Amino acid sequence: MAMDQFDFFQVSIPNEFLPVVSDLKVGKSVEDKVRVSLAIGLFAGKQVTLARAAELAGKSLADFIDILRAYQIPWIEYTEKHVMEDEAAIEELFSENEG
Repeated sequence: MAMDQFDFFQVSIPNEFLPVVSDLKVGKSVEDKVRVSLAIGLFAGKQVTLARAAELAGKSLADFIDILRAYQIPWIEYTEKHVMEDEAAIEELFSENEG
């Protein structure tokens, strides 16, 4: 969804947020910076998917992943199940090469 397709409403933000938001390197305007920050928060809180967060931020998926990396926020979950599947696959590869 393009940014111009969103409905907009105004929010008052306390002045003490302005210096922090202004220092963010994720957008040109305060509005962009707040938009990306909200999308990061929603993604980190597992309220939206990675793709949806990128869309809400008004960024491409690759650009949003780069932003998450810059803030050292994991963008992919590597669970214990994934570790076990990888270990099984590696074991299978080694057994195939030995035989």
